[in-house]
Amino acid sequence: MRLFLLTFGAFSSVFASMDVQLADTDFLERAINFIIFVAILWFLVAKKAKAFFNTRRDKIAERLLEVQEKLKQAKKNKEQALRKLEEAKEVAAEIIANAKREAYMIAQKMEEQSSIDIENMIKNTENLMEIEQKKMEKEVVSEILEEVFKESKINAAEYVKILEKKVV
Repeated sequence: MRLFLLTFGAFSSVFASMDVQLADTDFLERAINFIIFVAILWFLVAKKAKAFFNTRRDKIAERLLEVQEKLKQAKKNKEQALRKLEEAKEVAAEIIANAKREAYMIAQKMEEQSSIDIENMIKNTENLMEIEQKKMEKEVVSEILEEVFKESKINAAEYVKILEKKVV
């Protein structure tokens, strides 16, 4: 209604500023016809227009609520995903720490086992060397005794005495 009054006032000021006599024009009849037309149009269309705009407003509000719900759900999903990501990072860090600890423990065990194996090999080698040395000593002694028995005519009691002197 205000728009109508503003429009009517604007047109009337335009026509009022002219040098034309109002009696020479049919402005008044046209203005009355326009007012009647607008009133009839308002009477016929006002309820439908109000209903249309109210339903449109309600639909827009409904869509806005849906969008806000979707936005809340998206934020909730994002927070949940971020929490899961943090949990996954913690689990990954824990797995890495466990793997490092296990690798260190395995390396220590292998190092200990290797040193034990090396010590055993050294002992075995020393034992084998002692056994071989004793074999060689026995062979040398037996060869010497055989040569001595073949070459000389000394009896066994004298040999035992000589050996006892050499060994001790």
